[in-house]
Amino acid sequence: MNLTIDQGNSSAKVSVFDGNDMVAVARFDLLSISALARIIKSYGVNAAAYSSVRRPDARIIELLRKRVKKFICLDHNTPLPVVIDYDSPCTLGQDRVAAAVGAATCAPGRNVLIVDAGTAVTLDIVTADGHFLGGNISPGLHMRFEALNNYTSRLPLVDYNGEVPLIGHNTVTAIRAGVVGGLVSEIEGYIDKIAAKMGNDLVVIVTGGDSNYLASRLSRQVSVVGNLLSIGLNRILIYNENI
Repeated sequence: MNLTIDQGNSSAKVSVFDGNDMVAVARFDLLSISALARIIKSYGVNAAAYSSVRRPDARIIELLRKRVKKFICLDHNTPLPVVIDYDSPCTLGQDRVAAAVGAATCAPGRNVLIVDAGTAVTLDIVTADGHFLGGNISPGLHMRFEALNNYTSRLPLVDYNGEVPLIGHNTVTAIRAGVVGGLVSEIEGYIDKIAAKMGNDLVVIVTGGDSNYLASRLSRQVSVVGNLLSIGLNRILIYNENI
C-alpha cells in the first residue's frame, strides 16, 4: 500500500493506493501528525511520497521515515520516469513535476498540456516521449479577484459565483467578467498556440481546485483529472521502488 501527500498552498491531499489503484483520498486544511498516523496504520502503508509547494513539514517527514519502509520527499534529485528539460530544475515546483508525471501516466505516448488551476495557474507541456518542456505560471482566479480588491481603493472583493456576462453591466459583473473571462481566454489562447505547434491531437488535462469550474467554460474538449498530482506521486514512488 502506497501513500502520497500533495501539500498545496491552501490544503493537503492525502491519497492511498493499492498498486496503481487509488483506494482512499482525504483533503486537510491542516494535516496533523495524528491524522496521518491513523491513515498509515489503518491501511498498512509501507511506502510514501511527499511533495510540498511550501517548506516541507519536518514532523511529517520524521513520521514517514519512521513508519514506512520506503519514503521519498520529492526534490530535484529524485529519479523520475520523465525527463526534465527545464533550465533550473532546482527551482521547479514539485507540484509541477508530480503533475507532469501524472499526465504522462494518464496519457502515455501523447503530447499533453496540463492546466493546474489552483492558487496559481500553471500551464505545462509533457511530450509524447516523456519530456517535461516547461510552461507558464500566472495568478489563479482567487488571486486575481483579491488583487483587484487589495490594490484599488474602491473595487469590492468578488468571487466567481454568479453571473459571468460577456460584457459586465455593473461593477460586480464587470470584475467577474474580466477575471473569469480573461483567464478562460488566456487558457484557450495558449491551448490554440500549443496545438498549432504540437498538433491538434494534443491532450489537455485540467486539474486543481478550480478545475471543474474552468473546464466547464472552455470551448475545447478537455479531461478533468482531480487527482493528477497524487497519481504522479504514486507513479514516482513505484518507479523508485523498481530501480
